[in-house]
Amino acid sequence: MDGTINIGSKPLPGAVELFKKLKQKGKEVVVLTNNSSRTSREHLEKLVDMGFERGTFSVYSSVDATITHLQRYHKSARVYLLGTRSVRQEFVESGVQITDESPDVVVLAFDTELTYEKLKRFCHFVRKGALYIATHPDINCPSEEGPIPDAGSLMAAVESSTGKLPDVIVGKPNPHLIYSLLERLKLGRSDVALIGDRLYTDIEMAKKVGIDAVLVLSGETKREDLMCSLPSTVQVLDSVAKILEFF
Repeated sequence: MDGTINIGSKPLPGAVELFKKLKQKGKEVVVLTNNSSRTSREHLEKLVDMGFERGTFSVYSSVDATITHLQRYHKSARVYLLGTRSVRQEFVESGVQITDESPDVVVLAFDTELTYEKLKRFCHFVRKGALYIATHPDINCPSEEGPIPDAGSLMAAVESSTGKLPDVIVGKPNPHLIYSLLERLKLGRSDVALIGDRLYTDIEMAKKVGIDAVLVLSGETKREDLMCSLPSTVQVLDSVAKILEFF
């Protein structure tokens, strides 16, 4: 999402038109985002406010996939969430048992409302042996001001304090996210293609799962970062605007 179809509150050139073209051709467009600072509803409304046409796309995020993971594997667990208020509410509405004391599981999300007290408590629970889940590993999130610390940076802070890494990372590049979406849509791997801007999350996940992918150079990855050859299933384009040339 960030770096692929938009930067901050601005759509990237060609992105809005691409969604319309794909919709006209009967294709389903899903914005698959690691960004866990917002709920999928909030992401969708943000994109609509930018100018993306409602009804031409849906959103599926690492928040959705993490909730699905908890419901499937830790249904009765008490969960401490390092996340924003709206994401916390989404967990609660989905039936996740949120607690601030003695959790079985701790979940690290992209908490843009982070306080020292929340981080201190999270590290304490990790040291106590709670199962540690992270929504995604992105180090930075593109913004209009430049890169800002993302969940991966918070993971690094937790590791520095506790010496521990997550037991489970749900979002890209791990396959949990895409498999969860494919199951929801009742699609196979050959039915989808992924467009993304990051080698270590978007493209790495596509390679792991075995789906076609397009790497765009409008976000985190630049052409000078392409030190090694990519598989034939991955195409490299300057931006999503270039995809319009194929229509």
